[in-house]
Amino acid sequence: MHGRVRPASALADADALRTQWGVGEFVLRRFRKGDSTVGAKGMETGGGAEIRRAGNSSTGNSGDGNSRDGNSGSGNSDGGISRATRWRRLLGVPELAGHGRVVAATTLDSLGVGMFVPLSFLFFVLTTHLSVADVGLGTSVATLLSLPVAPVAGSIVDRWGPRNSLVANNFLAAAGFLCYLLVDSLPTLVGAMFLVLCAERLYWASWPAFVADLAEGAELDRWYAFTTAGTNASVAIGGMAGGLLLGSGWKGAAVLIVALNAATSVVAGVLLLAPSRSGAPQPSEPSQPSEVSQTAQVPVRRSAADPAADPAAPPDGPEPPRAGWRTLLRDPALLALMAAQAAFAFAWLIPTVVLPVYLVEVDRLPTWLPSTALAVNAIAIVSAQSPLTARLVAFRRARVISWASLLMLGSILLLGLGASGRGATTVVVVFAAVLLFTAGQMMSGPATTAIAATAAPAEARGRYLSLFNLTWALSATVGPVLVGALIEHHAAVFWCVLAALVATGGLGYRLADRFATPPATLRARRQPEPEPQPEPQPELPRIREELVR
Repeated sequence: MHGRVRPASALADADALRTQWGVGEFVLRRFRKGDSTVGAKGMETGGGAEIRRAGNSSTGNSGDGNSRDGNSGSGNSDGGISRATRWRRLLGVPELAGHGRVVAATTLDSLGVGMFVPLSFLFFVLTTHLSVADVGLGTSVATLLSLPVAPVAGSIVDRWGPRNSLVANNFLAAAGFLCYLLVDSLPTLVGAMFLVLCAERLYWASWPAFVADLAEGAELDRWYAFTTAGTNASVAIGGMAGGLLLGSGWKGAAVLIVALNAATSVVAGVLLLAPSRSGAPQPSEPSQPSEVSQTAQVPVRRSAADPAADPAAPPDGPEPPRAGWRTLLRDPALLALMAAQAAFAFAWLIPTVVLPVYLVEVDRLPTWLPSTALAVNAIAIVSAQSPLTARLVAFRRARVISWASLLMLGSILLLGLGASGRGATTVVVVFAAVLLFTAGQMMSGPATTAIAATAAPAEARGRYLSLFNLTWALSATVGPVLVGALIEHHAAVFWCVLAALVATGGLGYRLADRFATPPATLRARRQPEPEPQPEPQPELPRIREELVR
């Protein structure tokens, strides 16, 4: 026998494996385990434990962790990325295999909501003897009563798990919409709307946590971007269908729309009852560096109430201490995030509240301009949200939000200075401002949600998100008052206040990131997608020679 003589134990092990598997399977398994570098070292050890991946055969990397994807040599090679995967990542689409029920449920639910949007306030005016003032009062009272429900919703998510809470949200919303059909007085109006708003509070505590259980890293941003774009498209289609039904003149159209909205909520809840393909998060690349939280260094585990968790799997290490409300309210990262988002959320008043009043009532521009601008906003989100997010996953989320705030400040500047004239130039300025705002909205939307979902420990994610989402209630409550008090007679003051709030929010995210993130990760960036590498060719002659020896 030529070559170096191997130990007898190694020969015995190799012969035993060839006898048990057969030569063909023996070669295949050895090749799978050791890639193209199966050689004497792996065979001499008998067990093959020292076989290492070659990494990139064209560059000579030996799997020492220096490759672009940041994985160690024992990690999975990304050299075999398919063309479909490359296009999916280029377009910002998440991995949807095994999650068809989730996508279908989200689409159906959004269609129902979109059908009801044109009717949300008018339904009670059309079907009851209540006046517009009574409906407005009832809506305000129900909204105020639902605010304390948000922390309760967070506790429900942490106890029952995000999936079960999301299903409960759908069924509760369906019950609330059906109660709309029974409203005949102001108290019954408040009660029915309270049920629907409680379901909404539960949704915003459970949905981001549910998606955070499906994916992690850049894949998480893709999921939030994809669902945002899909929801906008479904709401637009549903809105057109609801508008056509209402415009038909049929007296029962309003009741039919409410019934269909309730039905879509029930069907969506049933679809979400079945678990997805895998309960573990699906990273498409190395996890993002820690964002505005130090909890990334603390071992966490899934809630036992989460059906996606494996009940037979033992917990990894000791169970972390359960975070109570007092602990959360003393968390500097959460407080910093809430302060930043509370200021930043005022920017979302621009397309829905500010533009209609300012353009029509203050500047006396055509009434079609605000609605057209809102349509441009929706179309841009549907068509560009996912691809834009795909380009931004290489940057820290807090930095992306600060860039978005600069775009929104540019939009405010254009509206405040350039939308006060007449003619085609003013229309161009308005649409330019809307596009700037929309770009900032698309950049910051997935990033803010992902930061909130990943900053909390897993066992307290629902409560964390419920507190974070209360910041939207502040802008929704104070914003219309601010617009009504300033925009008509003190427009310049209003634009300055709005700009200061948006700038504070963008800067607040950067400061919160630096304040709460460990110093070692301050300059860390989310790793970009690994470039596809050529598949290494098997050296079958070497393997065959080794077997013969």
